[in-house]
Amino acid sequence: MMRLALFEEVLDSAPLTLPPAVHGIYLRQGEVTLDGVPLTPDAAVLAKGAARLAGTGEVWRFEVSDAAELTAPHEYARLVLAHPLARDPAMPFVLRLDRVDFPPEGATPKHGHAGPGIRRLLSGRLLAEVGAQAHRIDAGGAWFETGADPVIGRVMAPGSAFIRCMVLDAELLGRPTFRAWTEEDAAKPRSASYRLFFDTLTALDAA
Repeated sequence: MMRLALFEEVLDSAPLTLPPAVHGIYLRQGEVTLDGVPLTPDAAVLAKGAARLAGTGEVWRFEVSDAAELTAPHEYARLVLAHPLARDPAMPFVLRLDRVDFPPEGATPKHGHAGPGIRRLLSGRLLAEVGAQAHRIDAGGAWFETGADPVIGRVMAPGSAFIRCMVLDAELLGRPTFRAWTEEDAAKPRSASYRLFFDTLTALDAA
């Protein structure tokens, strides 16, 4: 069993040493370095093991680990969302992190994905229909998609965009994960735009 978690790290003068894991590091705002290398706002990088963040700013940190507990007590205040993954922690996997932007009043066709992931809304508002449930997502809200459930995303406010982190099978490196739910859905336009930050084959034993 593995776990995908999202933490919000608000850095001030004190540096932060990351736990042994595989991390997707997205700099929301500020001036932050990773092991002494400056990060770029609204961009993301892959980090492994006990890397070190320093500076001032807000970092969204996606963490893949084999932790048995939901999270350590001292991390509760920083945790946004965590979800178990039914994967063998000894096997390699693809970690993919990207940004998805929607036009005003846009909507996705009903679809699934070839793997699970966590999304967090950067701005705007979405109505996320996942399976039989519907959720209003405001800026800062996060949600998990298994990939196997049908999903429709409906834009409820202009400027809607989210950051997405997915954990995928090794053979999906460089390949799309979008799966239209029906032939009718496949014929519908996909109005969202995508900006890939990284798509990397990695493993927990390399962390």
